[in-house]
Amino acid sequence: MLDEQRHYDHPSLTRDEIEHDIATAPSERFTGENVILAARAAGTVVGLCWCVLFNPGTGLEAEVAEVYVDERFRSRGIGGQLLRQAVELFRQRRVTFAAVWTRESNPKAVRLYEEAGFRRTEQLVLTWLPLPGR
Repeated sequence: MLDEQRHYDHPSLTRDEIEHDIATAPSERFTGENVILAARAAGTVVGLCWCVLFNPGTGLEAEVAEVYVDERFRSRGIGGQLLRQAVELFRQRRVTFAAVWTRESNPKAVRLYEEAGFRRTEQLVLTWLPLPGR
């Protein structure tokens, strides 16, 4: 685990921290917290950023689960402002890892996330989906 950390751009754990984590069994269950940041115009919600925070036993992690801006209010910087607030929330809560998922074929979203400080990684993400008949 110590050597593997060099592949990722996040704070590294010391050998003692890794040994402590290995010696401490993770909790059988963990819970999370949903935080929804909203942007309003004339009292109406025109954008939102849904953040999920959770600790699986290795430190507080976060995910930007959804970002949405009403079509009539796009290209006004609302999405970027919401993501900057999300990143500030992650900093305040001392999140150790945060992720956001999107498709390469959505360049506006990729640019928005990168402008907020998210970076592409070398990590390969494989998914399992329950398919009918399998």
